[in-house]
Amino acid sequence: MRTSHRITLAALAAGSLALTGCVSSNTGAGSGDGEAAGDGETIVIGAVVAETGFMSPFDTPALNSMRIAVDELNAAGGIDGTPVELKVVDTGTDFEKYAPAAQQLIDDGAKVLVVTCDYDVSSPAALVAEQHNVLHIAPCVGDPIYGPQGGLDIGFSMGNGTPGESSVMGEFAFDQGWASAVFLTDTSIKYTQNQCEIARTRFTELGGTEIASYDYVQGDSITETVSKITAGEAPDVVFNCGYSPGGAQVAKDLRDGGVTAPVVSGFGMDGTFWLDSIPGLSDYYVVTYPSISGDDPDPAVNEFADKYEAEYGERPSVGSFVTGPSTLEAIVKAYADAGSWDGDKLAEAFYGFDGVEFLVGPTKFSPELHINVERPQRVMQVKDGGLHFVEERAPEKVVL
Repeated sequence: MRTSHRITLAALAAGSLALTGCVSSNTGAGSGDGEAAGDGETIVIGAVVAETGFMSPFDTPALNSMRIAVDELNAAGGIDGTPVELKVVDTGTDFEKYAPAAQQLIDDGAKVLVVTCDYDVSSPAALVAEQHNVLHIAPCVGDPIYGPQGGLDIGFSMGNGTPGESSVMGEFAFDQGWASAVFLTDTSIKYTQNQCEIARTRFTELGGTEIASYDYVQGDSITETVSKITAGEAPDVVFNCGYSPGGAQVAKDLRDGGVTAPVVSGFGMDGTFWLDSIPGLSDYYVVTYPSISGDDPDPAVNEFADKYEAEYGERPSVGSFVTGPSTLEAIVKAYADAGSWDGDKLAEAFYGFDGVEFLVGPTKFSPELHINVERPQRVMQVKDGGLHFVEERAPEKVVL
């Protein structure tokens, strides 16, 4: 059955399932599956994330938003009267640190792990959680491999799945009347590889023409590729399937090299933190999460972005900030439904989500798909040095 109303942490708290806590190095542990910790103890949620390094622009907004959400529930009294402690290990986006950090947090009593927003980077931590039957959640992984496809039976992403995001990229471009395209793919991670593959499939299904496709690796200059583009048939649109900072270099190389066609990207190019490197950039579009700029069609999104700015002195860097409170909401709801911190039982509770409205949008999971691919996306346009809302659109057809 579809849940048509938005689930909020305050509403869950009113049902005696609330969270209280702060970031701390203190150890807390529960008193057993199906029970909250006793008086004076805490329920630990561990976060193995990148507050520094190349994944930090994506992880940090979700983590900071989660902190706000925890603070908002302080007065509600905790889960069954027990406070929640959010323990964070900053991995610095160092692949080698993920597994030890996950083990450390589980040893400290973590009931759930929150991990970095990329499967390739976070999988060592996820696999440790699997071994200990600890539910693990990536706030904004986009690749459906985060789940059974990647050997993760009790791992879920609260993010927008690449199949939906990339299908919207192809549909949006074709609907603008852009009939021919060049595709540029950063091959350094699976997310961007799949992004261009799906966008290409959907664009050509609709009748678009692929002029050419080129690969690059994060950090590469693509000046030679740009020369090939300008020497051939001029595309109506370029798909830049990358992430910053490398994706920003690609955008700069395109414009510096004389490619004036509109460019379409996905979540990897969300945010304004890279725009200063390309003054005057225009005709650039990003398909992503809700807007960070205060112009989102959902007032609750704008309200939370304002809270974020008040707390941290700046707007969230990317739209995935909405996944932080949504991850927390999902954990609380799953525990309420399962009555246990057992990873398998929490996973079963996640399968019961069928269109539940969290801040990130309607959310549902199945035993086969542990990510959301049908959510509405926001199309944002780079203009006047910022990102501005253009439209909200759900994929007409999801290419899986």
